[in-house]
Amino acid sequence: MKKSLLSKQVIQNFFEGKTTRMQNILIEEWLENPAHRELYFQWLDEWETENPQFTPDVEQAYRRSLHTVQGKADLPRLDNAPADTLGRTSRSLSNGRLFAFKWVAAASVALLMGAYLLSDFWFYKQYETGYGEIRTVVLPDSSRVTLNANSVLSVPRFGFGGGMREVKLKGEAEFAVKHTVDHIKFIVRTPDKLEVKVLGTEFIVYSRERGSKVVLSQGSVQLRSLKEVNPKPMLMKPGDVATMSMQGTLTLKHSESLSAHQAWKQRLFMFENTPVSEIAYQISEHFGVNVVVADSTLARRTIGGTFNASDPANVLKVLSDVLNARVTHSPPGDDRVETFVLDTNHL
Repeated sequence: MKKSLLSKQVIQNFFEGKTTRMQNILIEEWLENPAHRELYFQWLDEWETENPQFTPDVEQAYRRSLHTVQGKADLPRLDNAPADTLGRTSRSLSNGRLFAFKWVAAASVALLMGAYLLSDFWFYKQYETGYGEIRTVVLPDSSRVTLNANSVLSVPRFGFGGGMREVKLKGEAEFAVKHTVDHIKFIVRTPDKLEVKVLGTEFIVYSRERGSKVVLSQGSVQLRSLKEVNPKPMLMKPGDVATMSMQGTLTLKHSESLSAHQAWKQRLFMFENTPVSEIAYQISEHFGVNVVVADSTLARRTIGGTFNASDPANVLKVLSDVLNARVTHSPPGDDRVETFVLDTNHL
């Protein structure tokens, strides 16, 4: 039903203010899908090209939608307006059809802006990876970003490269930043207020619920924890690994082995005296499954080695053989996540 209603023509009718209230609601629901959002912007670009007489002022529409959502929109009333205001209004309506066209289009933009006021939908293009997926993105400045599984990179739709290069990352990614002739800094920001600033270099940023990490392979990087009142920059050199705790404290380690941090690019897990509890966490994080280590002694054991990261069941099977443990698998259901329980083998 929704698919048939939300054709390209319906969306273009929305741009022209010709959709019904029910269609507007369906459009709002339709836009919850990131793929639909990109299609929306593609159709908007086509529609603007076909209607060059109107160029929407997105910033003005945003401010208008903000006041509307907060119940503070004050629309002018012509019947009580001063004479000079009426005169200006009369002159502005001399081209009535164009004015109405602009108002309807701006109102359409404002409607959607209000619906997505609390999201990055309007100002950022988002690149996402699912569980077990790796994806490489080339940015407008020719910088390359390789996203690990379960990650989101947000890149500004407007102004990127024009005096600023700033992106947001949730998850994990390797950045190969292109150095520009005008030395524009490249900044990565994470949800826990870590700021990574470079000119041109290669590094990995990890940022999830348990904290953030930066691994530097080439060049130099400047870090700041914006959780601090007066954040002081920390400089990194190749081979350094910096971590930031949930409290915002930065810790720097020098001359680290980077192979284990970079193995995911080859779809591998590489462990170096890694506790089983940490391995279980990484598998859960990468594949979106629940891995439980039932035995506390087993959880504290450490192992090393390289494992193929193509499937959680295969990783855990090899892991259980190495540990002389057993794995119990519970498939996903309507109200439960796929679960693997790793336990001591008493047989």
